[in-house]
This record gives sequence, C-alpha cells and structure tokens, in this order.
Amino acid sequence: MKPHIHYQVLEIEAGASQDDIKQAYKDLAKVWHPDRFSYNPRLQQKAEEKMKQINAAYEFLKSYQPQTTQSKVESEQKQSVEIFLNCEKLDKLLELGKLKDADHETKRLLLELAGREKEGWLLPEDVKALFPQALSAIDQLWTKYSNGRFGFSVQSKIWRMLGCESSDSISTQTISENKFAQSVHWRVGSRWLSPWDSFNYGIEAPQGSLPREYIFALSGYWSYSKGWTGYFLLRFDEIFLKL
Repeated sequence: MKPHIHYQVLEIEAGASQDDIKQAYKDLAKVWHPDRFSYNPRLQQKAEEKMKQINAAYEFLKSYQPQTTQSKVESEQKQSVEIFLNCEKLDKLLELGKLKDADHETKRLLLELAGREKEGWLLPEDVKALFPQALSAIDQLWTKYSNGRFGFSVQSKIWRMLGCESSDSISTQTISENKFAQSVHWRVGSRWLSPWDSFNYGIEAPQGSLPREYIFALSGYWSYSKGWTGYFLLRFDEIFLKL
C-alpha cells in the first residue's frame, strides 16, 4: 500500500509529523475501539475491521521517513536518467575489454543526452546541462571494469591531485589542461594527440586516460579545428568535475 493511503486512513495530511501521526492514531482509536460497539455485533465487527486498518497505517507511518524535497528531486532526476540513458552497449563493450569502442560509445551517449548526435559536438550550455547522475552512470561502468583505473571520477581526482585550476583566464586554463593532458598522455611533448593519432587503448594505458574521445566533441575543439578561434582550449574539466 502506498504511503498516501496510510495518511488517508489516519485522516491526516501526507508528510505529517510523528507527533501528529501519534495523536491521530489515539483519536481514531478512541472513536473506533470495538468495545464501544458491544451493544451491536454488526457495528462491532465493522469497528474491528476499521481498527485493523488504523493499526496497520500507524505501524507503517511511525517508522516511515518521507522524502525531502531535495531527495525527491534527485530521485526524479535519477529516474529521468534511467529512462533516457541506455548504457547496456557501453556495459557490454567494457565487459569484453573493447576499450576503443567503449570510448566511442561514451562520446555518443553524451551527445545523445544533449540531443546533439546529428551535430556531433556539444555547445557549452549542453555541457552545463548534463546531469551528474548520467555522468555517474557512465563513470561507474568505466571504474568497475578497469578496477578503478579509468573513468570520469578518476580524471577528476587526477585533476585535483595535480593542482589544476578551472579558470576563465585562457592562460591559467591552458596551463592546467596541458598539465593534466601530459599526465594522462593525451598530450605528448608539446603536441596534443589528435583523434587520428594512435592511442593506447589497453588496460595498461595511463591511469585516467580513458574515456578520451569525448574531448573531441567539446565546443573548444570544434572552434579551434574549424578556425573559429586562434587558441586551443577544451574545458573538458567541466565534464568530470561534475562528479
């Protein structure tokens, strides 16, 4: 029986305090106690049935913890993620150790979440709108099948461990991105590896180096590759720092 039915049985509003629940139970027990109807067997039987409902409602509600507004919102967001994000393919690819294909599927999932599969890249506002719950669902699969070696959460830890800083300053952000990329081998020497360069997709690849392909779906990469900007700035930290 759903919680709101129990509240209705005790004739109180949903989410009532424990004091209100207890008082409602006492009041109804006085009204419907079977002994009050000993003069009429039919009414007494009805009162016994009513008291069973009252007792059941009270037993449930006295230990029931209703969702707070925040937890309700989080629950709804989680359900939304479960409805719109199907990670079965990613799960299977990672289970089979097909890390390159899993990397591609991760990028596809992010584009799917933003409704940008056709365009193939994410606007800054798309990145900001990504649910942390969705990123967490993807991350959990990467960390699970890599024994904690790969995933967004691993990248987030490395970013912080290196002392990297997310900044509106182009120079500060560039220094942080280069430092991180050097650590995970996205950058070799003074050059970033492109999507077409060979890359280590083995389980022995540098910690935090995967997933990687999603960075080439960010507006910073597209702006630079199309010649729209004269500087190379990806802001991939806006993805993994959501976790």
